[in-house]
Amino acid sequence: MTRETHSTESESVLSTIESALWEAKIDPKRPLLVAVSGGADSMTALDALHIIAERGGPAVIVCHFNHRMRGVDSDADEEYVRSNAKLRGLAYIGDGADVAAYAKEQRLSFEDAARRLRYGFLSRVAEQEGAQAAATGHTLDDQAETVLLHIARGSGLAGVRGMRLVSQAPLRWGGAPLTVVRPLLRLRRDDTENYCGERGIVPRMDVSNESTTFARNRLRLNVMPELEAINPRVAESISRLADTASEELAALQEVIEGLWERVLDHVDTETHAVVLHREPLLATPPALRRALLRRAYSEATGSLIDLLRSHVTEMDRLAGEGAGRVLDLPNGMRFESRVNSVILAPTGQDDVPYPAAFDPVELPVPGRYKFLGGKRIEADIVDRPDDLDTGSDMSEYADADAVGAAVTLRNRLDGDRFQPLGMDEAARVQDLFVNAGVPRSWRDRTPLIESDRGIAWVAGLRIAEWARVTAETKRVLCIRFSNTDVG
Repeated sequence: MTRETHSTESESVLSTIESALWEAKIDPKRPLLVAVSGGADSMTALDALHIIAERGGPAVIVCHFNHRMRGVDSDADEEYVRSNAKLRGLAYIGDGADVAAYAKEQRLSFEDAARRLRYGFLSRVAEQEGAQAAATGHTLDDQAETVLLHIARGSGLAGVRGMRLVSQAPLRWGGAPLTVVRPLLRLRRDDTENYCGERGIVPRMDVSNESTTFARNRLRLNVMPELEAINPRVAESISRLADTASEELAALQEVIEGLWERVLDHVDTETHAVVLHREPLLATPPALRRALLRRAYSEATGSLIDLLRSHVTEMDRLAGEGAGRVLDLPNGMRFESRVNSVILAPTGQDDVPYPAAFDPVELPVPGRYKFLGGKRIEADIVDRPDDLDTGSDMSEYADADAVGAAVTLRNRLDGDRFQPLGMDEAARVQDLFVNAGVPRSWRDRTPLIESDRGIAWVAGLRIAEWARVTAETKRVLCIRFSNTDVG
């Protein structure tokens, strides 16, 4: 149990947290989640916010996520938080997952995997409970470590800004939109430890915090003491640097916001892919162009975590080189440069209009074939049109007799050659794709039609020269690919 008396020092902590809630525009009439691990920082947040709730602040819902990395100790942490919530008469919601297994499956660092699972849990609870935000126990020391980690990884101004009092968790981490508030961000760890001591709170000790396996622990245990030997208040200095970076970034963002409207093509709300117009992007001064690319990455992932300056520089270089350039980025993202656009999308979540790669299929003419998912190829005999331009890259008119009574529908093979309409001789399909700016991720999935005379049509390109409709054509064949899923 905690003591009900408050010293001048604990009241100072409460005042700092109350001021942060006011600055964050927290509504006292709507519930607030508190993410509690059981350590001194999060227990200070829990206890202080409970007191503030009793003084007319927002109702508190205690949340704990079990990372299941320390066996019985992790379970004991969970029970500790649950018991503390019960003693205070507060609502408690817990969950957990095997973070190590998830990290391996998703090819993420343990820290990133834990972050995604934890915030995904909080966002789901916030939606379920109608909570306005989730409060965390991040302190000024955490801020200093975060800024130094970003600097060590070559981050830009956004990384030096560090954590903000209020931010939004990435949607792709799961659940509904989640506002995150950090009301302890102006407090030191010493403040939270002293607060717990004065309030009779005995926090849980996480022995993994002493492990140098994790970069943050190495920085806290080895680097910060050396910096403090130079400047005992180095954490405050780094925090001021973060504030300065935040102010300068805010000014830059006003410029970027105006440019963003010019370069943005669209954001796919389903896949979280961000597509930019390539021409106005390349016309932007280099520093602003790179800022726009960082903005696009942030839009796609919800954060700039792990994005290095080298990544941004390489995206910038590839965007200027032309179509078909691809770059793998942190957090399962992919950058691709196309003829008229560049795209940032989660790996495996792209805008390929074609079905997945498929085994060769015999197709009668006329006839049609439906792919898994509903996309389809149709080959129909039609009346001769007045205009042979179908108006679409996904359909063409051909001489039915030249194509033949049966064709093979397949994907490309190494060494394929094709003579498109208007060309004097055949060329490699690979070269045609490159010259036409067909995105690399589309090429192995593009359907093509092959007859006894060779490749008659490649979806998205043109009909073969030898299959064109001429004055002597007796029967006209319309080949059409539909990339709209149908039931």
